[in-house]
Amino acid sequence: MDYGIEAAQSMVAAWSVRRLPFEPNGWQRRFRDELRLALRALEPERGHGLIAEYDAPDDAFVDVENVLLYNIGAGSYGHLLGPGLVCRRGRSTDGRHHVRYTLAPSIPDPDPEATVVIGDIDADLGAQPPKTPGEWWMRLRPRTTIRTGSPGANRVADSFVLDLSVAGPDLPGRRAAGTVKALIDGVVSCFHAHDGSESDVLLPRLTSLGCGDAWGLVCEPSSAVLGVRPLLRPHGKGIAWNPADERCHAFRIAFVYDTRWKVRAELRAHA
Repeated sequence: MDYGIEAAQSMVAAWSVRRLPFEPNGWQRRFRDELRLALRALEPERGHGLIAEYDAPDDAFVDVENVLLYNIGAGSYGHLLGPGLVCRRGRSTDGRHHVRYTLAPSIPDPDPEATVVIGDIDADLGAQPPKTPGEWWMRLRPRTTIRTGSPGANRVADSFVLDLSVAGPDLPGRRAAGTVKALIDGVVSCFHAHDGSESDVLLPRLTSLGCGDAWGLVCEPSSAVLGVRPLLRPHGKGIAWNPADERCHAFRIAFVYDTRWKVRAELRAHA
């Protein structure tokens, strides 16, 4: 067999011989479709959030939110988010790729051993939450601060943890499900600096986001604790963002009731 799925009252677990890609074919497409059905069949429980875990047999760079969320589709899990979700990556011992989705009465710390706080963001999003990585970056980057160490120092381990709190006029879990990937990309981009490449094309496009001296901000290294890299590249008539979110070992997103949309993000080194 190439894959297997097990479902219980508040849990779906699955394994496969290869990691599920974004646009699967053959047996991987059947696997994705059956996994979607199993997740949709889970009944949400009041006050319960979602813990999603991916255990890999290797150390290949992969975005954990892609494997667990984006490649499955928000329509499969959005009804389960409740007050929030945790995604984290571990190691399998049988050579297979494992995913597990569990409803939990509380949203745990994504990694209690990641105790070194290196930076955070606290910003008001206005009337509507952003929808793209660029919009998230535009709103959050001016409020990104470093709380320990000196700017530009190599203070982050090979992997890191994100702890996010998103507030809105209601508990926005279901509506926010489709923006999780953009949120993660935007937040991680805040802790990078662009290397200045392709400025002739990218500068006017970035300026059109309406964030003052956006080019100076995106190339500013003062909060680039995740390093300088080609963070931006032209994509059609727009911009593609390229943060190192494959180094995100785990993340938590807590949804909090507030009359205004706002987000607080904490970036920590994985011990």
